[in-house]
Amino acid sequence: MKPSDYFLMSVQQDFLGVPMTRQVLNTDNVAALRSGPLSDVPDWEAAQALVSFLHAELEAFATGGGERVDEEGSEELLRCAKTVLRRQGIEFNPPFRSLGGFRSYWIDKGMGGGGGYAKRRAYLSEWFGPIRARLDELEVASERVDGLRGVDGSLKNIVFASTGPKPVIVLSEMIDGAIEIVENADACLVYDRPLTDAGLTWGDLVDWWRERENMAAADDRTVALSLHERLKVSLGSEAERVLFHAFAKQHYGRADGISQPALLPQVYVHFDPLTAAQRRTLNKPRRLARERMDFLLLLPGGVRIVIEVDGRHHYAREVPKGSDSWKAAPDLYSEMVAEDRALRLKGYEVFRFGGMEILVAREDPSFIRDFFLDLEMRYWDRRP
Repeated sequence: MKPSDYFLMSVQQDFLGVPMTRQVLNTDNVAALRSGPLSDVPDWEAAQALVSFLHAELEAFATGGGERVDEEGSEELLRCAKTVLRRQGIEFNPPFRSLGGFRSYWIDKGMGGGGGYAKRRAYLSEWFGPIRARLDELEVASERVDGLRGVDGSLKNIVFASTGPKPVIVLSEMIDGAIEIVENADACLVYDRPLTDAGLTWGDLVDWWRERENMAAADDRTVALSLHERLKVSLGSEAERVLFHAFAKQHYGRADGISQPALLPQVYVHFDPLTAAQRRTLNKPRRLARERMDFLLLLPGGVRIVIEVDGRHHYAREVPKGSDSWKAAPDLYSEMVAEDRALRLKGYEVFRFGGMEILVAREDPSFIRDFFLDLEMRYWDRRP
């Protein structure tokens, strides 16, 4: 994506009666990019072009002129950059909101006077350098290097965090796979925004929750806590709660927590229009061994990680009903591992915890933290 082709457009203007062609900011294109990923350009590539263009404009303004955007246009660009980079899981909070604000900032910080040009260039390079490096990492991740496989195809909807009865889903548009929840929609969440090449970050989810819950005036921490509490309600066991808390504390509590992957609980991976009870009543065979994943991480490059927390019901049946006696059920275990194989063949990575191992270590879940640290180093922290 060539920055000058997308962010600039030519206009005809008269200067002292002489017609002249001048390049100005294409505000429609900037607004389109800010509203969501473009249909024909990967979002990381659009972010790279935006950062390159913005850096060049700020540097030109700071070193003698030649910038092609005005004060109002610079505000639009900076707002767009904040939104687009947030979609990539990159925090962008410059201490100014426009070209004029940048001038006031560099004067206040002693970057004027002798050697001012060099100081301002160095400041901008220091500011944009890590952002460009992170976007380069996303580009590499999108190429699925180092043996990591990505799942082919894009998600249309993510139905997750179910807290009650199974949702009743219909296909509202057969051609593009759009769905509509016609019953029990209030018991689950549906993330319906387009996924970017950066996967789904905690910041993406927080932004979506802010809009869904009409919390525009709330700060990020307030919105994040509200979302966290809603997700906790969906957790089906104490072991799941321990694992979820360990991940949230280790990743969301960091300085860069907003850019960390979102751990989605109770995610529907298949959907059967009939419940298990209805199938038994109608004497119909069981079609799907697993409709929901316990947890799902969506990472850059199409990498999807499934985490399951196994209780006794995964491999045993309670007999007689109402007692505390359980009998091994090889058929349940066989169904479970068959589903794992099917997911792996589609490109998912599947990791399982025994519920008991988590509960035994709930007072000191260091092995869970170590697991997530190793997972981070293997799958999403790709820096040398």
